[in-house]
Amino acid sequence: MTFGITARLHLNRAAISLPIVLCLLVPATARAQRPGTLRVLFIGNSYTYFNDLPEVFAKLAEAGHQGKIETRMVAPGGWRLKDHWEKGTARKLLGEGKWDFVVLQDQSTLGMDYWVEGTDHANSDAIFRPYAEKWAAQIQAEGAAPVFFLTWAGKNVPEDQPALNYAYVRAAKDTRSLLAPVGMAWDALRHAQPSLALFYEGHGSHPSPAGSYLAACVLYAAILHRDPLGLPSRITGTPVNLDTEKLEPGKSVTLVDLSAIDAETIQREAWKAWQGIADHGGYPNVLRPNPPAVEPLTAGLPLSGAELDGSWLGTILFYPIGPVEIVLRIESSPSVRGQLEIRYHSKDFPDESVELSDLRVQGSELSFSDPKSVGVDNLAVHLLGVMPRHGELRGTAEASRENADSHVRLLGTWSLRKQ
Repeated sequence: MTFGITARLHLNRAAISLPIVLCLLVPATARAQRPGTLRVLFIGNSYTYFNDLPEVFAKLAEAGHQGKIETRMVAPGGWRLKDHWEKGTARKLLGEGKWDFVVLQDQSTLGMDYWVEGTDHANSDAIFRPYAEKWAAQIQAEGAAPVFFLTWAGKNVPEDQPALNYAYVRAAKDTRSLLAPVGMAWDALRHAQPSLALFYEGHGSHPSPAGSYLAACVLYAAILHRDPLGLPSRITGTPVNLDTEKLEPGKSVTLVDLSAIDAETIQREAWKAWQGIADHGGYPNVLRPNPPAVEPLTAGLPLSGAELDGSWLGTILFYPIGPVEIVLRIESSPSVRGQLEIRYHSKDFPDESVELSDLRVQGSELSFSDPKSVGVDNLAVHLLGVMPRHGELRGTAEASRENADSHVRLLGTWSLRKQ
């Protein structure tokens, strides 16, 4: 969901002798010994095309004496597995090629729009799960092995990793697919080695060359069941134009160039992450995490006209563009009336002025709504507030929409002082 602005931002099969623990998870047709090339199809989005992850993986595998690896990538920016299933070329390409493995990578928040105080979070697998199942079944029907590319939480929301782990592990286990625990290795490194820049500079969630190298090492371990330790730290290959999201054939650039120490750190963590799930039969134990939420309101003072009458100025933390200034004006005589101003101070959204036809004061709570708030794609925003102390109002805000194509929920808080 964009809310009016940008909010979020190739082919013969191979003979590779895989250990039994891996073979248990791979269809027999994909395990058959075939002379030639191992063929891997990548289906994803910008997490896959940044730094040309498929080529980094292929170069590492070839350097590790795993034979020739040919890859193909279908990865429009922002696409979900749902989008790939319903449109685009991925399904056609799957049916046309004799693939050994198909790597599946979903949108960074699993296709949901779940915002808490202006920050997008991974939360539910309600959109991801049915299409994960569809893709896994179709890939297996084509004689290939699905590989779920468990992604990482965004730079500013490390707390989202358990939700991603839960969704991908559950989907892989229930469909008997391979799991590549990239996000688990990423999470370990971001805490143990914070100076290792896994995120692309200027992007909140996209991978740097080091991040893509980590993903490639985990995929190397998961698909080939080989330790990546000692693989080259410098990879050259075909670049992807980040504006067009297309490969630039005929060009060759350095995709990854790491120090020997950084490369070894990444290789060791990738293998450790893979061993960690292999020790659990390929699927670690994960629990469904509680979704992010705002703090519930505390009890407030009894509300009266004298206390409420006048202008209240403050900030709401709710909109994806960031903190927004709001003004609430209340008159209690002869009846309670109110007006809400929302001042975005943004060229993308006009300021709003709303007559509050549904303003209610009951006991120690007041409630009102903005029926069509431009800052959240014209969704209705419902606000509830209390007076924790004289001259101050605090409250919560909520908006939601659910249909066949999107699940959207926004939660936030606001605070006002009497002028």
